[in-house]
Amino acid sequence: MTNPRSPIRVLRAALFAAVCVTLSAIGHASQSAHDVPAGSLLLAFGATGALAWLAAGRRRGPVAMGTGLLAVQGVLHVTFAGGLEDHHHAHEGAVDSLSSGMLAAHVLAAAVCALWLARGEAAFLGLARTAFTPLRPPLTAVRLPAAPRPPRPRPRTADRLHHGVVLAHTLSRRGPPVLAAPRAKALGTHG
Repeated sequence: MTNPRSPIRVLRAALFAAVCVTLSAIGHASQSAHDVPAGSLLLAFGATGALAWLAAGRRRGPVAMGTGLLAVQGVLHVTFAGGLEDHHHAHEGAVDSLSSGMLAAHVLAAAVCALWLARGEAAFLGLARTAFTPLRPPLTAVRLPAAPRPPRPRPRTADRLHHGVVLAHTLSRRGPPVLAAPRAKALGTHG
């Protein structure tokens, strides 16, 4: 339930997609006879990250989360099984390769992802806080210089007192200033 423009929401979605796709790919590769192609991994990461970003808009219950994660794992299985094959062969391969071990691997990946959503973020933040606690005293000992304070506006009471007053006895002179010293003249000239 974060702001759609928040970079934290994107980071959380990317982190969840990385965990979900990695677990699913490891389980799928361990139960199948082939590696998961890099193109399938990138496609799965992008789609899972986008779905996680969309789903982060509001809080979901455990039934909705479980159903959604099982559906995501099913789509990931078809994506990984398809790999570089065309759609018809990918669908047949996905159905043929869905053994009990493969099903268990994807259900386990969905369960771990659900656990990550329920408790993993809090545990990760707690672990990060624990890891950075020893670094806090040295980092707080270093003080950065304070930002310069902006100048305080001075009260302009004199201007306010004379606002609107017509100055009747003012003298305004225009032109260059009068020289205080007499001009020097060349020797032998008069004037």
